[in-house]
Amino acid sequence: MLATDLAVVVRTIESEDDFAETRLEAIGFIFHGVIPEPGKKGKGRGRATSNLLHFARCTKLERTPATEDRLWFRSVRVASAHLDEHVGEGRWSWCKNCQREVTQKVLNEL
Repeated sequence: MLATDLAVVVRTIESEDDFAETRLEAIGFIFHGVIPEPGKKGKGRGRATSNLLHFARCTKLERTPATEDRLWFRSVRVASAHLDEHVGEGRWSWCKNCQREVTQKVLNEL
């Protein structure tokens, strides 16, 4: 891995090949949904139920429409801050399968 690759923490997934490669690597988190244009208010902002954040290995990602915006994040902290700023707080959520997986891991560690 190159030093420039380490610096990338947010990347737009632009093609189906890029999406497939990102899924194959299974590192990080993938968001799919609607990212509103800056300054645009009201319609077109999307709902939290359609703006979802997944683990890169989540099987539900295979069913996401190619027409939606897709972003890859290296860490959940970066993803959360970026999505709150660009999509809006309360306008995105975790995939239910991924959320259950995290909850189960926490419970198993107790």
